[in-house]
Amino acid sequence: MAPIVIARLDTERSFFQYKESVEELVRGVIEGYWNLVQARTDVWARKIQVQQSEEQFRREQARLKTGFADLGTVSQARVTFNQFRASLIAAEANVLTREGALRNLLGLPPSDDRQIVPVSAPATRRLTHDWDALVRLAEQRRPDLIELKIIVEADQQRLLQAEHQAMPKLDAVALYRWNGLSGEMPNGEHISSGAGQFTDWTLGINFSVPLGLRQGRAQVRQQTLLIARDRANLEQGVHAAVHELASTIRDLDNAYEQYLAYKETRAAAYENLKVQIEQFQARRNIYLNVLQALNDWGAAVSSESGALLTYNVALAQLERRTGTILETHGLVFFEERFRSAGPLGILGHGRDYPSATIPVGAPERYPSTGEPAENSFDLRNPVPRGAPLLEKPPPPAKRN
Repeated sequence: MAPIVIARLDTERSFFQYKESVEELVRGVIEGYWNLVQARTDVWARKIQVQQSEEQFRREQARLKTGFADLGTVSQARVTFNQFRASLIAAEANVLTREGALRNLLGLPPSDDRQIVPVSAPATRRLTHDWDALVRLAEQRRPDLIELKIIVEADQQRLLQAEHQAMPKLDAVALYRWNGLSGEMPNGEHISSGAGQFTDWTLGINFSVPLGLRQGRAQVRQQTLLIARDRANLEQGVHAAVHELASTIRDLDNAYEQYLAYKETRAAAYENLKVQIEQFQARRNIYLNVLQALNDWGAAVSSESGALLTYNVALAQLERRTGTILETHGLVFFEERFRSAGPLGILGHGRDYPSATIPVGAPERYPSTGEPAENSFDLRNPVPRGAPLLEKPPPPAKRN
């Protein structure tokens, strides 16, 4: 029985190795997806910066021709406009790079006259977690830990084989032989054996004991040491998994706190930009203030979206490190659906999937919104065209 059990365990081990590679692929696709959303959001912010700086540059050019502006302000507006244009070109190139990376992961060609438009909004709710439950989940579901457990189980079967080889042998033997010749001999006589006429038979017991049992005992000792080594590897794997979980939880908390801070920063930058433009139109400040406010607003938009998408990438990493990323996103193997392979094996003591957690292949996170994912960041122009505060500059002061 032991060789059959070992063969089955090796098959399960191969399955979980394959599952781990698929989990890493899914995590990479999710990260590439959110990186593309971040790049598209950054392009939107750069476009608004280019639009605002271009309007300001054209306005100052017109004011210079009528004598209401100085050459220094026009030059600064021109520099700012071209700097924002360069930033927009770089951001658009980054979108193509991110889309190409995602296409590579999805097995798509670099270009096929189609544009990938993410339509799932990122999660904005903070994850509440139970640390002990996460550790138990990782111990049960992570494919790499399951593989280490399978190795230990296979080692125990090999130890059983070695122990059997070290025991004395007691074999029952039986021999039943008869003459089956029949026919005519060369001299013409007929030869045959009748029913029940047997040549010989043997029945007995063989008992053998190798002298000293040195080879068998050495194999038992060797297998015992292998089990001790593989158990240590399993303990080290669990130890490393716990630290990875702790690191991921810290990343989650850090990213979410940054998201909240950048959200407040964006709101403040939005108000500051409107005030600075209004003050500049009223000639109560210089254009550098408007430039700084525009820079701050664009940076706040990118930082807010970046922090939230980093949080969502960390969520995928947490699912990867607890071994639940496939079930969460609706990917299930046939072996799991029919319980022929489970995270705790298939034999005895409730080791297969609990009834409440049988994977069904339905995604539980990131449903489609029907619109580009970056729209979830409230992408509004802070100072749209035709806004009252930008319509006309104040009349120039009269000279005496």
